[in-house]
Amino acid sequence: MRVPLQNSCEVPEQVVRSESLRKILVLAEQVAKHPAAVLIVGETGTGKEMLARSIHKHSLRCNQAWVDVNCAAMPEHLVESELFGYEKGAFSGADTQKPGFFEMANGGTLFLDEIGDLDPKVQVKLLRVLDGVPYFRLGGSKKVSVDVRIVAATNQNLEQLVSEGKFRGDLYHRLAQFKLEIPPLRDRPEDLMGIADELLHQHWPESRFSGEAIGAMLAFDWPGNIRELRNCIFRAVMLAKNPAAEITVADLRLPQTTSPGQSEATLVDERGEFERQKVFDALERCGGNQGRAAEFLGISRRTLLRKLKTYRENRGDSTLGSLCIEQQRYYRVKVNTPAVLDCEEGSLQGTLINLSAGGAAMSLRTALKFGSSVTIKFQIPGSEQMSEMNGRVAWSNSEGDHGIQFRDLKPQVRSTLQRWLHEHMKKEGWHVDCAS
Repeated sequence: MRVPLQNSCEVPEQVVRSESLRKILVLAEQVAKHPAAVLIVGETGTGKEMLARSIHKHSLRCNQAWVDVNCAAMPEHLVESELFGYEKGAFSGADTQKPGFFEMANGGTLFLDEIGDLDPKVQVKLLRVLDGVPYFRLGGSKKVSVDVRIVAATNQNLEQLVSEGKFRGDLYHRLAQFKLEIPPLRDRPEDLMGIADELLHQHWPESRFSGEAIGAMLAFDWPGNIRELRNCIFRAVMLAKNPAAEITVADLRLPQTTSPGQSEATLVDERGEFERQKVFDALERCGGNQGRAAEFLGISRRTLLRKLKTYRENRGDSTLGSLCIEQQRYYRVKVNTPAVLDCEEGSLQGTLINLSAGGAAMSLRTALKFGSSVTIKFQIPGSEQMSEMNGRVAWSNSEGDHGIQFRDLKPQVRSTLQRWLHEHMKKEGWHVDCAS
């Protein structure tokens, strides 16, 4: 059944699957209870206003006014009168008294978007108001006092603007009493695909993205972030040959996204493997409870069951008493083994907490960037030599655990690891299929 097509896709703000964005939302809820000014930093289209509204929603002012202002959209000669209001006769055309945005937000929250574009002359008056000093409306003789919580946002580097003399340093520090930075969509693949699915299903609930389309979306940089993704999906829905069934990479009409030597098939395989890994890890963390695992992943239980069914069908083996080659790849053994991880940050000491043929989970004190290349050095239980395994960071959580996806293992290391894993499988009573 087709859902009536709207003029544009509404961005699904509730899609929060990445651990990085979850952490930011938790911080936002915590700071919301305090009166401190908040500065939200992030590229255009990353959802800064959504985060600002969340702060207001969880604040003690949630039942009071919410006023949002785009500082870049206001004409330079009207900025002061719009923010602080004006009296009748203050200038030509001022036929009545008009309260400014500060008065309109009295008792509530004033959101100043694109604060980096604010006129330097207005910055001085804004600083005084933020310090609690009463102000005059334009052309007025009576001071106005307001109680307003300020949340500001910018896609510019305010520290650099301060050093260049284009933004007042004292105002910057007053606005940035608490600073939140939203990572770009390209660094949040879980959110990217979650938002894309939601946008598509607003129009075609039964449709899906092809494997090539998924690979292309994950490889694209999305400089416009959520706004660009929204426009891309809407255009695809409008122009696709068969949008009710599938959106293909051709329907998306994205620029070339594969790097030299990397095929679209490789990107799709990596995305599929990453997704399967996330599903299995969620089930493990939730003790096999599918409902809790689905909630943790940010998907419905029905979607989780459909994914598990697909994995079983792709394996071509549903026998519970045996493990085929594909199943063996995701067989995990809990361990407590010291290890060294080499990455851009240097050599980090950590502990392996589980191990499989396809990857490992490692507890670290340092947060690593998704997709970064790493090398793990540890002694496989039962072996006498240290082994080195190259891989990349596939996931992380707030407890400091990181999932490492192995790649390009040396034959000797792979053989030693598989032999140890087979021993565990057999001890648990599994029949191990060793066919290649």
